[in-house]
Amino acid sequence: MATDEHNISISYYIEEVENELAGEINIAELMAEIDNSELNDDLVFPKMINYNVNFTVKELLLICDYYGFAKELKNSKCNKEQIIEILVSFESDPINDDIVNKRQTLWFYIGQLKNDKFMKKYVLW
Repeated sequence: MATDEHNISISYYIEEVENELAGEINIAELMAEIDNSELNDDLVFPKMINYNVNFTVKELLLICDYYGFAKELKNSKCNKEQIIEILVSFESDPINDDIVNKRQTLWFYIGQLKNDKFMKKYVLW
């Protein structure tokens, strides 16, 4: 009984693109944009409430630091509500979907590690 051997080869290329927004974010412009827009979208408002109720300023600044604009917020002496508005505005922009999804995934994994009896001793944060 003869069998035909089929050789199938698949090749692919993955390119990871670093987010270079940190140098491009102007907090003053972002604040002005927020002031001129209404942030009451069905998805935005719950996100703002979640950040306000479940996160401290320190935790919000960690998220902003991941996105690359925490230093500007600290220098501008933004309060918690302003930080939340800027953060939600940044995360709501479709241009930032990749980095937002990556950050949310990584934060999820950190939570999983912190809740594991063995691994929690290795998580410093």
